[in-house]
Amino acid sequence: MIKILISVVISTILFIGCSSISVNSDYDIYADFSSYKTFYIYNGELKDSRLESVPLVKKRVLDAIQNEMLKKGFAQEDSSKAGMMIYAQATTAEKMNVNSYGYGYGYGWGPYPYGRNIDVSYYTQGSLIIDFVDNKKDELIWRGIGTAVLQNRGTPQEREQFINDAVAQILGQYPPPK
Repeated sequence: MIKILISVVISTILFIGCSSISVNSDYDIYADFSSYKTFYIYNGELKDSRLESVPLVKKRVLDAIQNEMLKKGFAQEDSSKAGMMIYAQATTAEKMNVNSYGYGYGYGWGPYPYGRNIDVSYYTQGSLIIDFVDNKKDELIWRGIGTAVLQNRGTPQEREQFINDAVAQILGQYPPPK
């Protein structure tokens, strides 16, 4: 019984620890980010993007990007006039988490009478990728990636809030430091 309780506690702690969003970005060091004042968010279908299979999530992501860019003082334009095109895509990957505890010395040596215990759990990791492309040169100038464990986020409002927070964290790294 104690083994089961310890396993549940450890799994819960790891699950909570994995629920945060990991964010990173990369950019063209030669791009003049101060020259970009307008944007257009591409709303068409992206090949191999998981956003296409979940239309409500796609809408929430695109709305969150629009809101964040407007908060940053950028203006939204038609695709032909915008300085930057913004593309969003999502990917998922199945992951395995392996945890071992105990000393493994066998019966009578340490807190676990039968040696080492190993817990294996599986989860789905999702990544949201946001690309900024110079509209005139058709070159990638900035990429932000947010990664988190996918889980049931509750109500539609809670899901929307999670997406808003994730997009805000990703776009918090744009524009890059000078």
